[in-house]
Amino acid sequence: MPRGRTPADICIYGGAAGGGKTVGLILEPLRYVGRVANFTAVFFRRTTPQITNPGGLLDESQNFYPRVGGTLHLGAREWRWPRAGKIKFSHLQFETAVYDWQGAQIALICFDELTHFTAHQFFYMVSRNRSTCGVRPYIRATCNPDADSWVAGFLAWWIDQETGLPIPERAGAVRYYVRVAEKIVWADRSEDLMQHLPRPEDLPPGFDLPRPSKLTRARGTEGSNPAPSAGESGANLTIHP
Repeated sequence: MPRGRTPADICIYGGAAGGGKTVGLILEPLRYVGRVANFTAVFFRRTTPQITNPGGLLDESQNFYPRVGGTLHLGAREWRWPRAGKIKFSHLQFETAVYDWQGAQIALICFDELTHFTAHQFFYMVSRNRSTCGVRPYIRATCNPDADSWVAGFLAWWIDQETGLPIPERAGAVRYYVRVAEKIVWADRSEDLMQHLPRPEDLPPGFDLPRPSKLTRARGTEGSNPAPSAGESGANLTIHP
C-alpha cells in the first residue's frame, strides 16, 4: 500500500539518508492545508538549527509551499493559507519542551528523524494529536536505522532482528496498540485491546473510553506531571521501508 494512502493513525517511513523521506513528509500536509479550513500541521525536529540550516526543513518547504498558495511567516517559522490552514516548524530541544504544547490540538504531527526524540516526547505529543477541522488526526514520522533508539523496540515486530532490515511481508501492515503505565500492548485487531484498558470507574473525570470500533485512537490525557496516566494513548500503526 502506498504510504500516502495508509489508514494508520501513525505511519513511520524508514531508510537511509537521501531516500526522499523528508520530501515525502513535507508534501503530506498539502493533502488538506489549502482546502480544509483551520487545518494545522506541525513539523518537529529536535533543535532549531535542524529546521533553519541550509537544506533543512524550512528550505525544503520553500520548494513546494509557495506553488500551492502558502505564505511564509519567517519569524513564526510557519506557512499560512487563505482558509486559515497552517503548517508550523518547531523544536523539542529539551525534554520539557513538550509542555509548551499542553492544550494544543494538532491535526497532523510530523516528526523528522524520530530517533532523535525521546519516547516521552513522542507519546506526550500523541496526546496533542487532536482535530477540530474535520480531518481525522494522524501522525507521520521518518527515521534512519538506529538499533540503540527506543524506536527500534517500538517497531520490533516489523524488523528482522537478525538482519536489522524490514520484513518485506510486514511492510505496510497495520497493527493496534494501547499504552498503559508506559507498557505498550500490541494486537492485530482493535477489539483485542479492550481487556487492557482500565475500568471506566477507575478513570479520572472527563476521560471516556472509546467503543471497540474506535480503539484506533483511544483517548488519554497527560498533564505537566511526567508520570503517565493509565490508558494514556492508543493508535494503529504501520511502517514503510
